[in-house]
Parts: sequence; structure tokens; C-alpha cells
Amino acid sequence: MYLKYFLFIIIFFTTTVNACEKPKMPTEDDWNNWLQEVRKEALDIGISKKSVNFYLSDVKPQRKIILRDRCQPESTITLKEYLYYRVDKSRIVAGKNMLEEYDDLLSEISKFFSIQPRFIIAVLGMESFYGRNQGKIDTITAVTTLAFDRRRSNFYRKQLFAALKILDDGLVPSGQLIGSWGGAVGMTQMIPTTFIESAYDWDGGGIDIWNSYADAFASTANYLTSIDKNPWSMDSTWGREVLPPKNIKSFYSSLEQENPKGCGAVKRRSIPKSLPEWSELGFKTIQNTTLPQRSDLEARLVAPDGIEGRMFLVYPNYKNILYYNCSSYYALSIGLLSDEINN
Repeated sequence: MYLKYFLFIIIFFTTTVNACEKPKMPTEDDWNNWLQEVRKEALDIGISKKSVNFYLSDVKPQRKIILRDRCQPESTITLKEYLYYRVDKSRIVAGKNMLEEYDDLLSEISKFFSIQPRFIIAVLGMESFYGRNQGKIDTITAVTTLAFDRRRSNFYRKQLFAALKILDDGLVPSGQLIGSWGGAVGMTQMIPTTFIESAYDWDGGGIDIWNSYADAFASTANYLTSIDKNPWSMDSTWGREVLPPKNIKSFYSSLEQENPKGCGAVKRRSIPKSLPEWSELGFKTIQNTTLPQRSDLEARLVAPDGIEGRMFLVYPNYKNILYYNCSSYYALSIGLLSDEINN
């Protein structure tokens, strides 16, 4: 398993080396002046002076974190390659085992949040390999470095203040907030603002998405079914792979949304149609059979690798998955992994 991930990392980073913009590190004066502004703003929004002094006194920007954020691949990995490393046998087997081992707990959480257990498990499998790969980087160092860097400074400034609030409120059992280089934490790999919004204490022992599967399951379910997103439907799945008609090129462009809103992956979905309407256009299941004739179920076409690649009809639940990570590859891999785990 680990050899496979090691090879994936090697392949990915060999495509990024030449595309990396070498970061110019700040002078000590630049850093201290900026940090002084951050300290003042943190105090103004209610973070205690004790926490501000403790967590922001000795923090220093890390070149390796900026480099990771700046590096973009020169060549785009294909969906086939992405799924090879993400929806692999070891992740599927581990997910099946977890679904069985925590059946009673997942059933309770499923009923409470109205979401199928397999999606909860798939997210944890994708984010941290079911808790095994949570990251070991100090979160304050990560988000402070990225908040100072110009590329996504506004976004990470919010993450920094959220991380300080989490620590100031004593919401981390260990007292140490650690995770990925991008500031994501726990089995769920939630960014600090998402943690504050959706982390859930299911077992009554304090929110612990690092060690408590109960809290990790509930937090994931809570986020995917949050009221301000589309209501999650227990009556449908995420979508399905489909076979397009032979004349797809003649009308493909007409399926594009007009003035779409949202992140890139949301915008790239087609206009909505009912399943019978997609059938009338000639779309079929991947088994070359007729699509389910549910006229009440809205579906949109997603073709992440273009008209020559694999195509999927996705249902409203798919958009909720995109809120977790706005990537077509990611959302499709969650859906496909959940299918495999449930199969």
C-alpha cells in the first residue's frame, strides 16, 4: 500500500519541479511588522492575550510550506490515474472493514443526520486513509505562513484566526493542533473554519476528530448535510457513470450552464435534466442498459476529462461532496469509493 502512495508522490512531484515558483522569504522586519498586525487583530476579535502571546510569539514562516502551496503540476493527472491511487483495493477493503466494525455506531449517526454510512466512510478514507494519515505539521505554523504569503492570504488569515479560537477555547484534547501543510486537521482533514462550523461531539467527551471515530463520523455527516447546503437525500445516491450517445458531439456544447455560479467544479456541471430526459438523448448506464426512469431526480452531466473521457450523471448529493473539496476528481472518487465499499 505505502509503496503505491510513494510512487504516486514521486510521479506527481516530478511534474511540478519546473513549475514551482521559488518562494522569496520575508525579511525579519517584514515578518515582525505583519505579525504585529495579526496579533492586534486577533485580540480585537476576542482571542485571549494569553493565547496570542503563546502561539504567535515564536512562530516563523516555513519555506517548505510556501513551496508546497506554490507548486502546480505542469501536466494534469487524468481521472484514470487519480482513481488508480485513490479508489484502490487497500482503501476499499479497509473501508468495508470499517463499515462492518462500526455498523451500530454508523447506523445511529446515519439516522440522526440522514445520510448513508458509506459516504461518511468514503470521506474518511479519502481524507486520511481512515485516520492513519492525519499530518504532523503544527497548524498555527502552517496557516500563519500561508496567511503571510500573497497567493491565498485572505483565505488563510481566516484560517489562522479560526485555529487560534479553537486553541483558545480548549477544543483540542491534546492542546496541540497539528495536521497537513495546508492547515487541515484530524481524520476528517477539516480546515479550522470548517471545524468551528461543523465539528461535532457525538460521544460527549469533547470534540476529538483526531482519536474518536464517533466524533469523526458525526462531524463528517454534519458537514455534508448542513442546512445551508443542498439538503442531502437518503432516497438517492451521488450519481453514476454513463455511456454517452454516438452523436454526443452534436449537442454537447448546448448542455453548458449559462452564467454559472460557484467554484470551478460546480460551474463545469451541465444544465439539469431528469433521468428520462437524459435517456431520450441516448445516455445509458455503464452496463449499456436504460437509465432509471425517475422523473423527480435532477441529474447533471460531468465530463472531467472532456468529451473523449468518462462521463457521469450526478445527482444533488454530488454538490454537497464538492463543498468538502471543490474538485470533480475528488467528488467522483468519493462517490465511486462509496459504491465499492457498499458493494
